[in-house]
Amino acid sequence: MRALGDLMEVLRRPGPWCMVHAEVSTGSVATLGRADTLGQVIARALSRAGAADPDARAAEGVDWTAEGAASPASRFVLIHGGQVAVNEVLPGAPTQPFVEIAPIPDLLPLAAVRGSDVDYLVVEAERADAEISRHRASAARSAVRHEVHGITENITKVPLGGYSQGKYQHRTEEIWRRNGADVAAEVNRLVDDGGVQLVVLAGDERARTKVRGALSERALRLTLTIDMNSLAPGGGRARFEEEVSAVVAGVAARRQRETLERLVAGLGSQAAGDWSETFRALQEGRVDTLLLCPSAAEGKRLVALGTEPWLAETEDGAIGAPVLGLAGTAATLLRAAVLTRAETVLYPAGMLDGDVAAALLRW
Repeated sequence: MRALGDLMEVLRRPGPWCMVHAEVSTGSVATLGRADTLGQVIARALSRAGAADPDARAAEGVDWTAEGAASPASRFVLIHGGQVAVNEVLPGAPTQPFVEIAPIPDLLPLAAVRGSDVDYLVVEAERADAEISRHRASAARSAVRHEVHGITENITKVPLGGYSQGKYQHRTEEIWRRNGADVAAEVNRLVDDGGVQLVVLAGDERARTKVRGALSERALRLTLTIDMNSLAPGGGRARFEEEVSAVVAGVAARRQRETLERLVAGLGSQAAGDWSETFRALQEGRVDTLLLCPSAAEGKRLVALGTEPWLAETEDGAIGAPVLGLAGTAATLLRAAVLTRAETVLYPAGMLDGDVAAALLRW
């Protein structure tokens, strides 16, 4: 998964790996108390599973709380050689909490979050001011915020009548336009800097119109509007955040759907639809995008290898590469995809007609 490219070096290290995915939601005495002792509980569980003492001590030393994160939340931790290699708070409770030891890291919890990730801006425009906040759908903590302050002089039209009325009205329209242009300029800059996949535009209706009219073509293609003045008194903040979440989820679902459509269109030439062809293409580094259904792979194992081709169905297929051991099929496929710089898109049960994986090919 390209979204996991920062973990390529982690994936190259041979095991054993200690892996923990645990709920760490806060907000009540019960959950806070549990978090205070969770490190000891996990350390004991790892020791029972055969972890080395340095690994168990590293787990006990992790701060398992998630202060500042919205509930529910979970923490994903990888430990190797007595050192914490990955420690991330993820949104939502884990569907399958685990404390395990394996020959390779299982990055599926991270993939489930990052794979459907959307980096987006929320633009809340008022007559003179605007708030621009940048979010990642996977981030459990608050976003980076930008404020734009415009001109307030003559911001409200004054009914003076005659020539004066026309003069003030023209002045007001010009201020609205300039303020909208200032906001749009900041949005354009953030989009041009890269990484932004969606712009959600909300706020005062007229202010939205002025901002939208001044956006660059690139920013405009990414912009979806919510017809809601979220900054107005009584604007309904909770409902607004629900609307934003729905828009973001829709964008992530559309990307998933478009990948499936590309698979169907490319079968036989630029796509692999059956297991053997997909597996062979992954070994050969020909996969551009791996379509993976973890639930279809439950209970299945593959051989993880220390060098290319990174995976095999049996030890006889290792082709001289060091054998790291048997590991879960989904985790092994995901690891091979990351190490061969392929993107991975996860799908729920049934989306791939019962198959574990398919692929869009580079050649």
